[in-house]
Amino acid sequence: MQRRSQPLQPKIQALDATAFETMVRLHEAFLAGRPGAMRALPRYVVAHKMRCEGRLLMEADFTGADLTGSIFIGGDLSRAAFYCATLAKCDFRNARLTRADLRGSSFAGAKLGGAVLDEADLRAAELCVVDDSGGLRRLGAGASFTGASLNGARLDEVVGHAVDFSNCSLRGARLRNANLKNANFADANLAGADLMGAKLAGANLSGAILSGVDVTRLGLSAQALAACVVDPTPAAIARVAEIREELNQGELWAKTDGAKGRPARLDGADLRPAEGCFRKRVLAGFTAKNLMAIGVDFSLAQLQGANFDGADLRGADFTGADLRGASFKGAKLSHARFVNADLGALPLSGGASRAISFEGASLDGTGLIRKRPVADADRLEI
Repeated sequence: MQRRSQPLQPKIQALDATAFETMVRLHEAFLAGRPGAMRALPRYVVAHKMRCEGRLLMEADFTGADLTGSIFIGGDLSRAAFYCATLAKCDFRNARLTRADLRGSSFAGAKLGGAVLDEADLRAAELCVVDDSGGLRRLGAGASFTGASLNGARLDEVVGHAVDFSNCSLRGARLRNANLKNANFADANLAGADLMGAKLAGANLSGAILSGVDVTRLGLSAQALAACVVDPTPAAIARVAEIREELNQGELWAKTDGAKGRPARLDGADLRPAEGCFRKRVLAGFTAKNLMAIGVDFSLAQLQGANFDGADLRGADFTGADLRGASFKGAKLSHARFVNADLGALPLSGGASRAISFEGASLDGTGLIRKRPVADADRLEI
């Protein structure tokens, strides 16, 4: 009688800090193309509380590894494999995990604030404590994704009970059949997300962007959806011609030093239906308080002294824009882009100047770091 073969058990290897550091150095040398280096393949290792801030671990393979309590702040782990890894209490704040394989991994108590997980695969990941029978235990031990970017990520069937996704960008993410009861999606961008079969009872969706989502199929009450941002209304769409004319007058005013036209004023307007009208425009002195401009393209526009106080500009593009002296007090700017934008002071007559202000603005995912108040503005680092 032939004996039935037993499945092979993975070999578990414990790594101390010295061995882990050696592995990281060899991988960084491998990425740099140095001879004799090798790719990191620490599958099924146990390496608790490792320090790995700012390191390069792209395409490393941590399949089945137990990295509990390790620190990867600001590191680049793009396309790394963490299949079924234990990442409890790990710190991935501001790390890059683009296209990482995180299927079946456990994140209880992990910190992922400001991390970039675009197109990452988190199918069936456990984002809170789960016991052996699959039940939920200490609900307060969920992972924190505050301000993280998960655009196009796959989160089908994740266990995310009471997890914090506030100010996250989840554009086009897949969350089919995910357990998201009592999760916090306050001010998160879920535009175009697939939420079919997701459990959202008790979830906080205050300020969440649900444009492109059929909210009638979410099984939520009108009260739960009341504070959400949905698709532009017919009335907003009907204002496109009016918005274009206001911009034309504002550009004429700016180009003629006030001799013709008038300053553009669109306070409170919904600019999303006219989102292609702002790129490269000359709109100095633009008044845009409390408007809706989610995802609008302002790249290369001249917006010196513009007033965006209280505006919703989540995901807006200010790449290369001249924003000297502009005001964004209290604005929602999560995941807006400011690459190569001019954020300096605006010279005024008589030798004075006006600094840009981000006082009270949300800056998650922008790359802008608030330091300390200077005059009426905030000093920022890019």
